[in-house]
Amino acid sequence: MPSLLITVDAVRQSHLGQFGYHRDTMPALDRLAADGTTFPNAFSNAPYTRMSIPSFHTSQYRGHELIGESPTIAEALSDAGAHTACLGTLTGFKDNEGALVFDEYADLGRDEFYEQANHSPVLDAAKRAVEPVVSVSRPLYEAAESVHDRLFSTHEFKGYTSAERMTDEVIDWLREAPDDFFLWVHYMEGHRPYGVHDPDPEYLDEQPDDETIMELMETAGTAPDDVTMGQNRLIEDLYDSDLRYCSEHLDRLFDFMQSAGLWAETDIYFTSDHGEEFYDHGMYFHRNLPYDELINVPLFTKLASRPGGETIAADRELLDLAPTICREHGLDTDDLPFLGTNLFEGGDRKVITTGSAAIDDRAVVGGRWDGWKYIRDGDRRHLFDLEADPDERADLADDRPGVVDEFEAEIPDPLFRTESLGTRDPDDAADEEQLAALGYMEV
Repeated sequence: MPSLLITVDAVRQSHLGQFGYHRDTMPALDRLAADGTTFPNAFSNAPYTRMSIPSFHTSQYRGHELIGESPTIAEALSDAGAHTACLGTLTGFKDNEGALVFDEYADLGRDEFYEQANHSPVLDAAKRAVEPVVSVSRPLYEAAESVHDRLFSTHEFKGYTSAERMTDEVIDWLREAPDDFFLWVHYMEGHRPYGVHDPDPEYLDEQPDDETIMELMETAGTAPDDVTMGQNRLIEDLYDSDLRYCSEHLDRLFDFMQSAGLWAETDIYFTSDHGEEFYDHGMYFHRNLPYDELINVPLFTKLASRPGGETIAADRELLDLAPTICREHGLDTDDLPFLGTNLFEGGDRKVITTGSAAIDDRAVVGGRWDGWKYIRDGDRRHLFDLEADPDERADLADDRPGVVDEFEAEIPDPLFRTESLGTRDPDDAADEEQLAALGYMEV
């Protein structure tokens, strides 16, 4: 059975029309809802990419620590005979590239810009000229390289591959796909910088220039309190427009799959690795504690084995993806160390999230069940009554110590002792510029 897992980075569930948002930002998802299953209460197990993606691929909390030891979706399916492949901009989780164990692994994020960022006839000639003495002239050579970059660099590093090119690549791959495959496609349209690929944004009268967008992204990332109400609206308009732009290309992908006879026979899973914040709790993007705007993610499935048009309202978590995908491929997952449960089995999950989107050096753990949200941030505890306070504003940790104790007894002790993942070091100048465009160098 072929299967396709689509993740679109940083999609906040409450910004989708399927879940009550006032804008129909991703109408392509209606096709999955009509032919498949909608999960309105799905949650990521981490609020940022470098922790979330390894977790759902291994079905383990803090999967980035276990990814070399614990089997991934792709590894299990490849061992069972399926061909596995990944297409996407992989900057945010590049450290785990090989450990995800795909048969094919294509990073599309650098191809368009790498040559421009690192090579030119002038610089290449200079490098050849000084090569014999570079070992004794390294400081002078590096200084000359820096001057060259400032004088001759004309590339525009936007941070990630556009949904248009991404979809072209996926369609080309599917044209030659084997009968049994697992393909993971990672779009980046929900991630900052917003508005850099779509020439005609749906929710803006005029497209801001790249410099304006980058300055706005930097202000929101480094001085969120300085963002004005008008700038906040612009940020959300750009974000929503990017989701709509991505949806147009998802529609194009789905059209191709239907015309090629792949739609009915291919299982499709759609989700995001985490949500996005627009100053809800004093920050932007996905750097805060695991509040619901950062962990409540969209989740849809379209499976050959399931009827269309159904909704499963019980709480689910992304750890559930691995056992579901593997079982739909016919694997017995009982002997695999997956912590998740098949999406179509059981009641509400006790959702546990780990990691601080501020990427600090302290352990951050969240728990979400029985109508409560618990967060431990270093030595500080938070507790919210989600029914009375769905926006998580009134901290009741001091008033309800018994509930706090119950969460801390349920959450595994090692999660309280583990430090946050932090940011990775760039590989080279091009990688550093890509990371900077995505906002990772700010933290």
